[in-house]
Amino acid sequence: MVSSTSKSAPAPSLADRGEAAPEIDERLFVASVAKAMKVLEAFDKTAATLSLSDIAIRTGLGRSASQRFIYTLERLGYLDRDAQTKRYGLSRKVFRFAQNATSSNQGLEAAYPQMRILSEKTRETISWVEVDGADIVIIATVPSTHISSVNLPIGTRFPALSSSSGQMLLAHSAPSHVEKVWKASAPSVSQRTRARDAAEMMRILEAAKAVGFSVTEKNMEQGSISVSAPVHDRAGRAIGSINLSTLTTRYSRETAIAELAPLVLEAATRATETLVS
Repeated sequence: MVSSTSKSAPAPSLADRGEAAPEIDERLFVASVAKAMKVLEAFDKTAATLSLSDIAIRTGLGRSASQRFIYTLERLGYLDRDAQTKRYGLSRKVFRFAQNATSSNQGLEAAYPQMRILSEKTRETISWVEVDGADIVIIATVPSTHISSVNLPIGTRFPALSSSSGQMLLAHSAPSHVEKVWKASAPSVSQRTRARDAAEMMRILEAAKAVGFSVTEKNMEQGSISVSAPVHDRAGRAIGSINLSTLTTRYSRETAIAELAPLVLEAATRATETLVS
């Protein structure tokens, strides 16, 4: 398995929200909540379980403070503790947040039937993708039925500007927002897109917006190709994208554009029609 990087609208994209991040109001900000979230965010795909010392180092909270937050989160059911190893991990209770987020996601609700149809037509990995800051996030996936395929678990993140979904969603945002995302992106984004600055990146996005879809390639253990098209809400905002990820052993960039892009674009168009009807 390998992991891929996985029309004009009258209103700005949801990616524009929070463009000018407000300053923290110390009268309202609860620092202890922020610290508790730091503990939960310390766990990731590289560290499913952590010791007290690990958490203290990763959060920078110190051993004593970390211990108090860990105890509280464990008592509330958000952390599990292995009695033998004395290591901690996220509990199953945290899945409630993911379930609530996806069950109330109108864009995903409209897109999912089209994702299933697209999956049946192509047998490739189909995902619903949204932007989060300078990243894209895989919100839902219909797995490929091929033995060798692109694996995109829910929650997987990639840099937005170098991914096909991110390009389509950011193409519908203001140039000032694209510049902000460009500055927040890793150097690899410039290398992959070959854009030297935010202005050149904006021209790449405008070209993708003009055709209605974006195609990007990524080299992992096997080369992969990602094709995405945006879904718009009633206000014309690009709220997410339908993404198809395949392998270069099955499709070249040219054949992906000729054969897969029209299908992805059709799926996104029908999802949009569902949302605005």
